[in-house]
Amino acid sequence: MQMYGKEFFTQVPDNFFSIFSRNLKEIYVDLIFLIYQEYNKRIYTLSRDHVVDLFSEYLEGLGEQAWQVEEGEAAGETAKSAREQALQYLRRLVDTGWLNLEPEPDYTFRISIPDYTIVMLEAMNKIRTGYRVEFKGRILSIYQNLSGSEGFSYVALQQAYESTQELIDGLKSLNHSIKNYTEKLLEAKDVRAILSQIFDVYQTKILGEQYYRLKTSEHISKYRVGILKRTREWRSNRNELVRQAGIMVREKRVPDAATAENLIYEWIEYIDASLGQEMDRLLSEIDRRNARYARSAADRLRFKLHQGRGAGRHIYTVLAYLGQLAKESGEKTLAPGEITRSIALFPQVAVDNQSLRKPPVARQTHKPQPLQAASVSDEVRQKQLLQFGSRVAEEITVGQLNNYVDSILGERDICPIEQVPLNSRSQWVKLIYIILFSQSPVASYRLEGERSETIAIRDGAIEVPNLVIKRKGSKR
Repeated sequence: MQMYGKEFFTQVPDNFFSIFSRNLKEIYVDLIFLIYQEYNKRIYTLSRDHVVDLFSEYLEGLGEQAWQVEEGEAAGETAKSAREQALQYLRRLVDTGWLNLEPEPDYTFRISIPDYTIVMLEAMNKIRTGYRVEFKGRILSIYQNLSGSEGFSYVALQQAYESTQELIDGLKSLNHSIKNYTEKLLEAKDVRAILSQIFDVYQTKILGEQYYRLKTSEHISKYRVGILKRTREWRSNRNELVRQAGIMVREKRVPDAATAENLIYEWIEYIDASLGQEMDRLLSEIDRRNARYARSAADRLRFKLHQGRGAGRHIYTVLAYLGQLAKESGEKTLAPGEITRSIALFPQVAVDNQSLRKPPVARQTHKPQPLQAASVSDEVRQKQLLQFGSRVAEEITVGQLNNYVDSILGERDICPIEQVPLNSRSQWVKLIYIILFSQSPVASYRLEGERSETIAIRDGAIEVPNLVIKRKGSKR
C-alpha cells in the first residue's frame, strides 16, 4: 500500500495546519489572504515591514477585543499594540511554514511564499468563492487540439488530456456537490429562503447555462466521433508515436523513450475512456441527482406554502369560531347553517344520506356487446396480402443466416467481422442479424471478443464491433 501521508509531509511542514486548530483561525485565514492578494499584484517578494503594516491595519480595523490570548500562550505574552500583535502573527506563520523569511544584504528581510502554500491558497480561494469549472468550450478545445494542424504533436495531445481531466473533474465535483445543496435546501426556514436557494444559489452555481450548454449546443456527441477517431489514429500510427516520444526525451520531459511512450498511451487511454461511456454515465448520474434535488425543492416549497393552510387549519378556525359563539350565546345555541352543511357536528352511529362516508356499491357486471365486422374489398385485401408477402420475403431466418455464415467462413473456423463483405445494403442487414442471432441456441456460430470495443474499416470512415465469428463444432 502506498503511503500518501508520508509523501505529503515530506513536502509540507508537520505543523503546517496547526494555525487552523487555534481559537484565532479566522484571523489567520484573513492574514494569509492579505498576503495572497499582494502576491497576485506583485512580481517581487514582499518587504517584511510592508507585511507588518498590512497586518497592523487589519488588526486596528478589528478592534482590541480581537487581540485575545491564543491557546497555549500565557497572558504575559499578549501584545500591547496592533503592530506587536502583527509581528507575533507573522512569526507564527513563518514558524508553521506558510511564509519564508529571507535576509537581504542590507540587513532587511523579505517575505516569500513557498510553492505548496501557493497551491493551498489557490484551493482555499476556490472554496471561499464557490469556484466552478467553466464547461464552456471544453469539448471544442479538446477536439481542436486533436484535429488541428498540430494534432500529431505530444503537446497538443497533452493539452487535450489536461482539458479532458479538468472537464471530468469539474463534472465529478458538480455531481458530488448536489447533496450539499440539497441539505442546505432542507434547512431553509421560509419560502423566500427556499426560492433563493433554488434560483440564486443552485441554479447559478450548479446547473447554470454552462452545464445546459454542455447538454445541448456543445454536447459531447457532436465531437465524440472526431475525437475518438483521432485517438485511434494515434494508436495505429506507431512511427509518429515513436517520433513524438523521441521529441519528449530530447526536450527532457521524460528520462527515456519507454517512459514517454507509456505516458502518451496513458493520455490516449484516458481521453478514450473519459469521452466514451464514462461521460454518458456521469451526465446521467448528474441528471438523476438533479431530478432528485428538484423533487426535494418542490416538496419543500409545497410544504411551506401549505403549512398552516390545510384542512386541519380550517377546522381549527371553525372550531375556534364556534367556541366563541358558545361563550357568547350559550352551548345550546344551534350552529350556523353554513357550518353544519360542511361539518357534521352530531354523534354519528350509522351511515346515513348526509354522511361523508358512502356505503359500498355492488360492482356492475360487464356485458360485452358484439362488434360489427367491417367489410374489406378484394382490392384492399389483395394489396395488404402483397405487402405482407414482401415483408415475409425480406425476413431472414436463423437457417438462412447459418448458410450465409458458412459461405463466409468457407474452410475456416473463425473470421473477424471487419473481413465480412459489406458492399451492399443486404450485406449490412445480414451483419446486423449475425450479431442479433449470435445468442440463438440454433445458430451454428458464436461471437467472441469485447462487445464494447470497435475497429475502424475503410480508412477509418466506418466502425464495426471488434468481434470474431467462430464456428460451433466442425464444418458440416
